[in-house]
Amino acid sequence: MVSFDEERRLATSLARTGAEIARGFQRGGARILRLRNKPLGGGPVTAADETVDAHIVGALREAFPDDPIVAEESWEETPWQRGGRCWFVDPIDGTREFARGTPGWTVQLGLCIDGAPVLGVVAEPAHGRLSWASLQGAGTPSQRWVGETETLAGPVPLHVVARPWDEIQIIGGKVAPFSRQREIHKALGISRDRIRSVGSVGVRMASVARGQSDCYVQAPGKTKMWDTAPPLALVLAAGGRVSDLRGDPLDFSAPPVTHPGGVVACAAEHHEPILERLATLAESWLGPRTA
Repeated sequence: MVSFDEERRLATSLARTGAEIARGFQRGGARILRLRNKPLGGGPVTAADETVDAHIVGALREAFPDDPIVAEESWEETPWQRGGRCWFVDPIDGTREFARGTPGWTVQLGLCIDGAPVLGVVAEPAHGRLSWASLQGAGTPSQRWVGETETLAGPVPLHVVARPWDEIQIIGGKVAPFSRQREIHKALGISRDRIRSVGSVGVRMASVARGQSDCYVQAPGKTKMWDTAPPLALVLAAGGRVSDLRGDPLDFSAPPVTHPGGVVACAAEHHEPILERLATLAESWLGPRTA
């Protein structure tokens, strides 16, 4: 049986130590954090992002020297192998929330093989929990996902929910006026009182994997592979579905690192109804599907 136990033990350990490093920077205040914006609209970054990135990437390189690593704060614009193993690391997902001292941030890392996730770890330090999922076995039907959320009160199973459509809860980021996200909510018929906003993609997808939210839908834009690869494993282990807005699986096999078709993560029962309601938007944003 194929097992990723060694990778999981290291990944969960690195997520925990990375979280401790990050919280140490938080306690040091603004002077230590050194919050600033990256060039060319790359978003905010702090000294904590860079230090945690170096800690995780260094340990992965020592343990798995042949594995490519695509990490937010240290990845250079060079392609990785289309086949085989590749790690994705987001040292702090939700940097704005982290810098403000609010809970919506994570430390996360995941492993993909041939462009598909096989392991994901998402630590939510402000909530005292860490979620992990890994694939075991090889081929079908022996291949299966295992995983859970570890909390101070004990383990919590990963399990998506599918509430009736008129009760569906959606989670996403801050919604600006006239944004594509507003168009998505309108197409889905989701009222404002059933929408929750949080900064980190990892928090959003982990919320779906634990059944706290029904779905996460992101328009095509700036969502990166290091945002999605780790929590995608959680949603799959919970029995959910993840795709782009056309229904195609997210591909982690090669650059560019931005998902061009957006992201949908939800219970399997809601996947097709969501895609059907978004079909017109998807075609207008992405163009007609080519053969």
